[in-house]
Amino acid sequence: MTAADEPPRNEHGPAGQIASLEAAATAHVTAVAAAPLVNGKARPFLEEVAFRCLDRPFTAALARAAGAHRLDAPGQSDDLLRLLADSGVIAEHGGELGFVPGGLTDYLAACHVVRRHPRGPNLLHPHRRFLRPRSTWPWPDSETALFQVALWWTTAETAMRKRLRVLLSPRHRDPNVHFVATLLHRGLVTADDLREQTVEILLGHLGDDGRTAGAWRATLAALELLEPSRTADALERLVQAPGRRASSLRRFDAVEALAERDPARGERGLRLLAETLTGDRHERLEVAGMIRQRDTELGDRAARLLANTGDMGDLRVDAAKLTGDLALWAELVGDGRGISDSARLGLLAELADADQALASAAAERFAETASAGTTPVGVATAVRMWDPEVALRIADGVAWPVRREVDGPVRRMAVHLIGELVPARRFTDLERLSREVPDEKTQFDAASDIVEQGGPVTALRDFAANPKKSRERRLLAARGVGKVDPRSGGRLLVDIAESYKPTDPDQLKLLRDAHALAPAAAAKALEAIVRVERRPASFRVRAVELGIFDRNKTVELYEHIATTARDKDDARTAARKVLGMRQDIGEQLMARLAKKFTADPAFQLSLAREAGAHGKTVLHQLGLHTPSLELRVEVAAALLDVDRRLAADVIDKVVRTRRGGEIRIRAACLLPDRQALDALRHIVNDQDDEDVLLAAAVRAWEIDKGRGKRLLRDLAGSRRVSQHTRDRIGQVLGG
Repeated sequence: MTAADEPPRNEHGPAGQIASLEAAATAHVTAVAAAPLVNGKARPFLEEVAFRCLDRPFTAALARAAGAHRLDAPGQSDDLLRLLADSGVIAEHGGELGFVPGGLTDYLAACHVVRRHPRGPNLLHPHRRFLRPRSTWPWPDSETALFQVALWWTTAETAMRKRLRVLLSPRHRDPNVHFVATLLHRGLVTADDLREQTVEILLGHLGDDGRTAGAWRATLAALELLEPSRTADALERLVQAPGRRASSLRRFDAVEALAERDPARGERGLRLLAETLTGDRHERLEVAGMIRQRDTELGDRAARLLANTGDMGDLRVDAAKLTGDLALWAELVGDGRGISDSARLGLLAELADADQALASAAAERFAETASAGTTPVGVATAVRMWDPEVALRIADGVAWPVRREVDGPVRRMAVHLIGELVPARRFTDLERLSREVPDEKTQFDAASDIVEQGGPVTALRDFAANPKKSRERRLLAARGVGKVDPRSGGRLLVDIAESYKPTDPDQLKLLRDAHALAPAAAAKALEAIVRVERRPASFRVRAVELGIFDRNKTVELYEHIATTARDKDDARTAARKVLGMRQDIGEQLMARLAKKFTADPAFQLSLAREAGAHGKTVLHQLGLHTPSLELRVEVAAALLDVDRRLAADVIDKVVRTRRGGEIRIRAACLLPDRQALDALRHIVNDQDDEDVLLAAAVRAWEIDKGRGKRLLRDLAGSRRVSQHTRDRIGQVLGG
């Protein structure tokens, strides 16, 4: 063996594992050292190959190492491979080549690094990242790193300690403490201070409730390797720590681990855990089940404690199921404060499958202690499947409560259940409920239920007839009655219609609906509305417009509205309705209205016009006495259609109005030509504005050239007109 074949010096290092690996390495070096192929570099060459194997297959590593040592002549790699194989240096493991024995590759790789840096990792070398903290364990190169620390310990202990303490620092100790623990356990270094620090860290991790199950088991295994006796004590302390740091799941893990090491202490721990479960509700229940798998008696004790623990909520039911104790089930069903009604109902069903008598007794207590108002009915519904008598008793207690108040809808549900259990009581109990229950909605619903199920309408009719009930529900009730007894339903709608305000259009809609059920009653009510004079006439007109009266009655009612309406437009609207149905009666009505509404001559004229021949007297009087000449002309025009003599009388009155202006000419022109010429001549000879006199003469000339020309000449010779007017007359005559 040459000097190059000597291993790195580790004078004070551990003799165990390293010694055996070094012996294997020395034997391999001896086996191949004499071969010319290795050129006296057996040890460095094998270390180089091992180092290259850390990140590539053996054959590739061999080729790279051969190149580094100038042993890469053509075909030489194959010869080297045969040499190593024939010498027993390498063998195939799982289909891949590698050094023998196992672990030798990592040891030789570490030797390669230490040979190159005997004083420790060089900060300027890539190995400066040696022992950097990792986020997972084990590291990919942890074995090589372990041997490196061991080999450097004698020459660079200070550097090694510094790097190991970084791994044990609060920031990096999880999971890197496992590297230090492995280093110490395998005896690769000896350092009591590091050992104590590592054990304390592992003890802390063992009691850390936030660690995953896998990490916790790894911590336990590492601690067990370093301090077996302290590990058992730590597990026992963990089991005895309820409510502080450890969850029940972690404490159960500790019990199992302790039982493997000391069955007696494990049994004591399991008993303590069963009596002191901690954590959230689901965790406690889960652990109780796990305890029961190890020890049925202790598991039942734990489950029973949970079943009687208030903060477990609905999980108390699940805990009770674990015990299989039917008496406990019945207790929770009957008096399970803090448990939801739905959970208690579910347990009741399972209890009934096991013991119906016990379930019936628990159900009656349940009905009295339920949280939700509807639950007792649900209890009775469930119980009826195996004990109808108890179900009826529960339902009666809900429908007809004595010492407590029950909401109306719940009582109605109970009455329906009673009707299913005892059909003879179906309608009588619903009718009783409609009378006795305080809330109006349930009264209505109960009464409606009777009718919907084919029972008598008495209760629903009484509800609809009660004026103290809300109108909306009375209407619903009346319509419900109408489906069975149309006449009664219609009369009820008529009665309800009286509750509306005098001008509410919904009142008319309701009476229209009522007419479809009870025609006579609805018609009588509508006629009464029409004849009430204090109601607005427009509203009364809409009542007649519903079209439920015959022709004669309709005319009569419209006429009544017209003659009693206080508003003239409403009166005319009603009269026009009559006019459209009976012209003669309508015209007479218009004439009566024209005589009534004298305060507005223009409106009076409108009415008289629509009165036809019946309005001529009003027109004549209006034409003679109204101050407005414009209105007189309109009256005259209207009279021409019914009485030309009276029209001429009014026109003459206008024409003879001195200084009446141009309107006199318009009035004259309404007459036939001969009479018109006489009227125009009167205007020309009368006193008025020159323009009016000239316009009258010109209009006469347009009607009759001869007579008109004479009137123009007479006007031109009159001293009543100016020279300007004379010139204008000359222009007309000259043209």
